[in-house]
Amino acid sequence: MKYCFFETPFKVLLGYIWSEKGLREMCFYENLEDFKKYVREEYPEAVEGRLVELEEQLERYFKGECRCIDFPLNIYGTIFQKSVWSIVRKIPYGEVRSYKWVAEQLGKPRYSRAVGRALASNPVVLVIPCHRVIRSDGSLGGYGGRVWLKEELIKFEKKFTENLRFKQAKQL
Repeated sequence: MKYCFFETPFKVLLGYIWSEKGLREMCFYENLEDFKKYVREEYPEAVEGRLVELEEQLERYFKGECRCIDFPLNIYGTIFQKSVWSIVRKIPYGEVRSYKWVAEQLGKPRYSRAVGRALASNPVVLVIPCHRVIRSDGSLGGYGGRVWLKEELIKFEKKFTENLRFKQAKQL
């Protein structure tokens, strides 16, 4: 196992952990010390390294040039969690859907809360863009205690989507 971190424009860092099988975790952290402490506790054998291909995608994402982070995954979850994560990965960049919508896609329209719990266990933020899932009433819902970050990510993606639509309309 290896680990590294990536500085984001949102005053948080992305800590990521991977093996030769793929990306295991990618989560937001307030500071490097918290991330390194987590790694020492959960992955004591891990060594620091860089995953250049992933970092290039992240750089492009934060410039608005990359619409999805696509990297081999080595994640664990229940069958239900994986089915939720699969649906969420298909939500287009710059758009949001509700927990209820995800539940309906699963054929389980009453499972909105279970969908929320599955997303709370998302091991790879941005790859599985759980920030694109909000409540049916339009409020944001949870995001690991960082609702402000969820809001910033949604605004960030919408800004680039709107810029692209403007450029396309201007060309017509």
